[in-house]
Amino acid sequence: MAASETPTVIASEKSVTSAGTAEALASAQRVRSVTIIAKTTNTGQVYVGGSDVASTTNDGLNPGDELEIPADNWLDLADLYVDVDTNGEGVDFYAVKA
Repeated sequence: MAASETPTVIASEKSVTSAGTAEALASAQRVRSVTIIAKTTNTGQVYVGGSDVASTTNDGLNPGDELEIPADNWLDLADLYVDVDTNGEGVDFYAVKA
């Protein structure tokens, strides 16, 4: 496998400043997959979705829960949003760069 084809793993985190306000997971970055893990120190749930994600959009992730999102071709981390029940809580995430 050529060096240019070697997958690169991105490891980072995202904290949401204000509960009820969805924030992009990261800046624009194309990836092949992403695993999002609700921080174990969270006291509330984390909601993952598009720019309109909210507590009414899905059931959310409890502390320590994870969500894996694969892509057929690629997805952009800037198109994934998170919202939280409690100010300052968030997620860790790992992605394979496209």
